[in-house]
Amino acid sequence: MIQKSKKLTAVYALIMDLPLSIIVTIVALALGGNLNMASFVPSAILAYVVTFILNFLPVGKWGFDFAIKRSQPGTLKFGLLINAVIALVFTLVLDLIMTFFGVIVTAHAPMSEFWKAVLGGFIPCYIASFIVAFLWNNVADNLSRKICNEPAPEMPH
Repeated sequence: MIQKSKKLTAVYALIMDLPLSIIVTIVALALGGNLNMASFVPSAILAYVVTFILNFLPVGKWGFDFAIKRSQPGTLKFGLLINAVIALVFTLVLDLIMTFFGVIVTAHAPMSEFWKAVLGGFIPCYIASFIVAFLWNNVADNLSRKICNEPAPEMPH
């Protein structure tokens, strides 16, 4: 897998992470019974910043390497596998950071509540993240490549 340029990665992150951050924030806040604008705005902004930074880690490469060993590029299975890995990493990091922000920093709850919230929110947030990643990734990739005028790399057969 050819790595994206930093410019392409940044533009892709700006496009990809907006719906991802919004959906995961809504799911997480709804699970915590705290879905309101006062909680949503700072949480969504934090999620957007965290996901933007995560795009500069080799998460896409990890997903690609995992998927290419188990399927052919361009297939539904390949798309599911690559997005499963990427959504896993994003959700794990987001779950830990966002839950810490919501439970410890905002609510001043004990660490035992933090771990309950992390475990309770992971699966629903993973499912939401996976769905957004699967549905939005190609759109974000194609749009960012058009904006940056960088073609997609050739896929191995």
